[in-house]
Amino acid sequence: MRIRGDELPTDPDPRFLRLPDLPADADETALTVYADELCDEPCDREVVHLVYLDDRGRQVAPAGRIHNAPLLPRPAELDEFVDMLRHQGLRVRARQVAFVWQSVDDGPADRLGVEAWSAGLRSRLGAGPLRLRALWWRTPDGYVLLTGGSERVTPPVPRTSPRSPHGRGCGSAG
Repeated sequence: MRIRGDELPTDPDPRFLRLPDLPADADETALTVYADELCDEPCDREVVHLVYLDDRGRQVAPAGRIHNAPLLPRPAELDEFVDMLRHQGLRVRARQVAFVWQSVDDGPADRLGVEAWSAGLRSRLGAGPLRLRALWWRTPDGYVLLTGGSERVTPPVPRTSPRSPHGRGCGSAG
């Protein structure tokens, strides 16, 4: 939950949960501004920020955080993570997902881990109903855009489910 100010509301104001749209033609400056809005906190802990987007780059669910991600993922951990992303993405009818991988250091181990996550996510979210929109690495020194831009945004492949009584699958318009 994104909260600004000293108080912790019991029912958060929706203004604090919404991010601006992330259009397909966003330049690198606009992408960095978006990443900064997504994080909206000091860079003093290891955390992964993520947001689900529709096919036009509009946010479809509150932004989230994931703590304790392995520094260097094994293939099975990447597969589990992507399965979780796809499951949650289908629930909110997302077509894209964007991440900020935040670390408090930019040493060799951090670089190796972020590169492993980046390569794994790009290969696993390059096709299908949920695609990788952008991935940044954030350190106290700033942001590095690891992937992004319009080349990663393509229309989703239509999916149908034989179990749907209305002939529409999960995530299809209707």
